[in-house]
Amino acid sequence: MKKHFRFLLCLLLFQFTLTAAQTEDLPPGIPVIVMTHSTLSQVKNIVEMYEKDIMPLKSLVLLGIYHEDELADEWEAKAYKAAFAYVEENGLSWVRFRKITGRVDLKDLFRENLWTPQFKEILAAASGIIFTGGADIPPAVYGQGTSLLSEPATPSRSMYEISFLFHLLGGSRNPGFTPLLAGRKDFPILAICLGLQSLNVAAGGDLVQDIPSEVYGQKTVEEVLASTPDQIHSDVYLEKLYPNDEKLIYPFHRIRLGKDSIFLRKMGLSSGDHPFVATFHHQAIGRLGAGVRATAFSMDGKIVEAIEHARFANVLGFQFHPEFYNLYRKGLFLHQKLGAPFDFNPLAFLQANPPTLAFHHAIWKWFSEQVSAQK
Repeated sequence: MKKHFRFLLCLLLFQFTLTAAQTEDLPPGIPVIVMTHSTLSQVKNIVEMYEKDIMPLKSLVLLGIYHEDELADEWEAKAYKAAFAYVEENGLSWVRFRKITGRVDLKDLFRENLWTPQFKEILAAASGIIFTGGADIPPAVYGQGTSLLSEPATPSRSMYEISFLFHLLGGSRNPGFTPLLAGRKDFPILAICLGLQSLNVAAGGDLVQDIPSEVYGQKTVEEVLASTPDQIHSDVYLEKLYPNDEKLIYPFHRIRLGKDSIFLRKMGLSSGDHPFVATFHHQAIGRLGAGVRATAFSMDGKIVEAIEHARFANVLGFQFHPEFYNLYRKGLFLHQKLGAPFDFNPLAFLQANPPTLAFHHAIWKWFSEQVSAQK
């Protein structure tokens, strides 16, 4: 217990000395992208894409936000400490962090609460927000019992992020609430994987708690792996068979783009395009929330792969992962199953399956343009 306490105390002191600044300390005139769950892997995603011009921005401030209770979990605390150290060691002065403080009960998530002033402060400084992937949402938040297959490992994170999304967009759980984006209707938000699910829940929707068992009637890992690749949505199944193999590639599958989607309207894609996407989720959107419409699907039409907001045109959610920086690295080689050679390069795969690479670049070009347009 004493060792655990000392670890947390050292972490908190390190974090305070590294980045105690609030939003008023951000440099003026530079676009600010706010990102949730700003652990090492998430920070590196943005840093790598920015430095490789996947995100074609001339300048940028990345503001990573997190809830103070996330640091109470030792694994999460290590992930944040690694992010803080990475930023300091690499002299990344354009990467900052901001802590959300206080606790809010479930009954108060969908109304003004203790976090409201903090959300307003963050939005006022932001040019765009990315809600990132992560662990399952506690099903009680969307009115369901907890499946034996759900793993709500970061409840504090889910609570504040869902409340933040509700503050931004509103939703059916409190129809009279005036969303913060009512005054900034062109503000860009990307909600990725868990972010998409959180957005849908914030708007009043719910989730399918386990795709293999609830959608496809599968009971074993072997049944999932015997499926067509377009029906496999996570690498967790391979991990169950090979838990010590850290060089397995995450699965890719194709998606169908809706005819009335931003992919066709603004990103140059066509309805006949079926790009491959990197995928890592076992849950999915169930009932759509208020103002949310589905705009991309799995090839069999059973899983929602992208959503847009009817009122706020620059609010998008993706069930897949276009932000993985490993997708854009020439020298990274992984393997697809135990014993296979280390000859799978994700970037080469994207290039070999058009318009997959163009699709990924189009997402980040569009988002960067919307961020740059904010004043």
